[in-house]
Amino acid sequence: MFSIKVAVFATVAVCCVFAAPQFGPQPIYNRAFVPIVSQHYDLNPDQSYSFAYRSGDGSARDEVGVPRAAGPEGPAVTVQGSYSYASPQGPIQVSYVADENGYQPTGNNIHPAIIKAVAQQVAQARAQPYNQNYYG
Repeated sequence: MFSIKVAVFATVAVCCVFAAPQFGPQPIYNRAFVPIVSQHYDLNPDQSYSFAYRSGDGSARDEVGVPRAAGPEGPAVTVQGSYSYASPQGPIQVSYVADENGYQPTGNNIHPAIIKAVAQQVAQARAQPYNQNYYG
């Protein structure tokens, strides 16, 4: 009887040892905390808005949205903004406009071929009439 109790106890002890985690949880990110140095957000009754933030690592974003008159597809917002951050290749700065002509980024780090391709796609989309039954 004593040997059965010892065998059961030994089996349970071995199971507990192997069931225990072999190492602690690993952090998802191994980066330092970056504080938000300043931020603001304004939403106005006319549905226009503006927001901006600056962070401790030097990254920043600013954006202003203004509603425009409703067109054939309904009301829309024209958005103007910029963002910047530091990358291993150097500082990145992008300004953009998003309106009826699509998203239009500008910046010294955006390849001219991309800008040209986007302009061609916008021109092609304007030349073709909108087909509401395109997807069925």
